[in-house]
Amino acid sequence: MKYIFFILSASLLLNACTEDFFSQTVKIDPPEYDKQLSFHLLLDNNDSLLRLTVTRNYGILETVPANEGWYVKGATAELYENGQKLVTFSPLSADSSFVLVGLMPHPFQTGSTYEIRAAHPNYPTVRAVQVVPNDFQVDSLRIRRNAIPGEFGDRLDLLELFLQDQPSVKNYYEVTLLKKYYDYTYDPVTGTYDTTGIYEYPLPVDGYNDPNVQFGFGNSGLISDQFFDGQSYKFQARFSGNNGGPDSTVTVRVRNVTEDYFKWSRSYQANYDVDENPLVEPISVFHNLENGLGIFSIAQEKNFEL
Repeated sequence: MKYIFFILSASLLLNACTEDFFSQTVKIDPPEYDKQLSFHLLLDNNDSLLRLTVTRNYGILETVPANEGWYVKGATAELYENGQKLVTFSPLSADSSFVLVGLMPHPFQTGSTYEIRAAHPNYPTVRAVQVVPNDFQVDSLRIRRNAIPGEFGDRLDLLELFLQDQPSVKNYYEVTLLKKYYDYTYDPVTGTYDTTGIYEYPLPVDGYNDPNVQFGFGNSGLISDQFFDGQSYKFQARFSGNNGGPDSTVTVRVRNVTEDYFKWSRSYQANYDVDENPLVEPISVFHNLENGLGIFSIAQEKNFEL
């Protein structure tokens, strides 16, 4: 019996090492989905030129076409203010008809309701509604250079921003730190460099002193006033500056955003954080486009250079 058991065990081991044992082909039907228009229209009270790039969604097992094949050409879009048509979008150009642009006849009005509508013959009509948030007050702000120790023995800068919140109103704030960067071109004749452009890029934030502040889209910090309704609030962010060097100017962008944007930004960042980790359950990104995918929002924005 011992010999028979040994022969059977060896046979099972050899069969287990074959290629067919470790791989198996399973045929599945692709999950059904509705083809929808998709776009992101993130506006604030300072915007006058509106720009909308129209794309579409694809199924899990579909191949997304190359050469900008995911863009949707021939769509139309309109913006309504308190139920009245305000802006009719038009194609940017014949070659870029998937980009729609429009010009605001006047600034966005606080407390007014705005509705975006987009349509295309091959897709359901898309709409979303937002109310412009209230204006807000920033009492003071400052940056303390090399204020606190970092995780690796370095010194971090500290932003301190004081907000005065409006009572009995739900407010959602977003704070982003931006740094100016310059493009230079070299002139071989004069041997000098000329500035060709200036652009701002969000500074990475090491963390926030308030555990209720959450990371959001674009290295921003998000906070709801449910923790300080109607009171003065001190927002603090730790970040790596350049120790007050000659290019040490930082722009602090403070915005009062809608609840929809707050949910989208928070879920977008959370999805990004887990996207590279196969052991974490995926997070769905919030969207507010009816019959579509994406986000429409309008914010109150103030910028401060320090």
